Amino acid sequence: MRIGVFCAYENPGRDFARCYAAQTALVQRAEALGFDEAWVAEHHFDAETACPSILALLAYLAGKTSRIRLGSAAVLLAFHNPIQVAEDIATIDMLSGGRFDFGVAKGGPFPLQNKHFSATLDHTRDMTIEALQLVNRLLYEESVSFSGAFYQVDDITLVPKPLQKPIPTYLATRTPEAIQFAARNGLGIMAASPFPVEHVANMVEIYREAAAPGADPRLALARFYHGAPTREAARAQALPFIRGFAERMRANFQATGEKGPGFDLDELVERSLIGGFDELSDKIQILHERTGFRSLLLTPCARDEDKNRRALEDFAHQIRPRLPAAPAEMAVAD
Repeated sequence: MRIGVFCAYENPGRDFARCYAAQTALVQRAEALGFDEAWVAEHHFDAETACPSILALLAYLAGKTSRIRLGSAAVLLAFHNPIQVAEDIATIDMLSGGRFDFGVAKGGPFPLQNKHFSATLDHTRDMTIEALQLVNRLLYEESVSFSGAFYQVDDITLVPKPLQKPIPTYLATRTPEAIQFAARNGLGIMAASPFPVEHVANMVEIYREAAAPGADPRLALARFYHGAPTREAARAQALPFIRGFAERMRANFQATGEKGPGFDLDELVERSLIGGFDELSDKIQILHERTGFRSLLLTPCARDEDKNRRALEDFAHQIRPRLPAAPAEMAVAD
């Protein structure tokens, strides 16, 4: 299995410069510890998660790292011009030496985003799929003309082209129709930290039923994480973060009327990787057996940058040695 870090640029102190420096240092430390991947989220209008310019952040991280793969988790395509996205990710892939993974999503229950990016909830899924189709053509075809419901281009050639052909691409989703689209088009899938394991296992089942025989869903599974010598110590550090996350997400889902995965505090902790070292190594192996994830993405969830760094160090030294190693052929993009 591959292990990564999931970066949402948590900013409890409302100090943006410190947040950016701390998250960059965390990714660099993850690379030094042998983590395989670092993924960056996209959020808007939220001082607690200061990552609106996802592709700018990834380009910066490309220059600050040398080995770890970098992924978008995920570009909210309905809020962007797909031509600009294609140019930016081709550039990031070039700057990183072919270390980029492209994750996309339609965006969650955040009404301000839809309002101010002029993308209504009724249309974001269709806009995302159409934009992804256009981005993929721009990345790999020499001359592209495209006429869709939302986007049109006439005989353009993208420069530069990416080093990877193709760039590994993932769809972050929880809906059966989108999972089936990913399966039919050879995309990986991503599941967020709050998703119950039963839901994730069902996602994989839907994917396999819709995909070609033997196709791998390349599941990237995010999970909140804090490890410590005892469960009690881990919970004490993680609970303030988990509680704040749950309160924000409940408010967002209530504002849209959309049904969420559930944000009961005890249930969220149970779904997360929060506990003692022995407990977590067993829990991760069971999670792998249930879902077959390709990559496990850890979201450190102490509200303190030094404690998050130490938690990654603890994972590398106390937990990862007990887990199956990533096969050699998975050390680079498929």
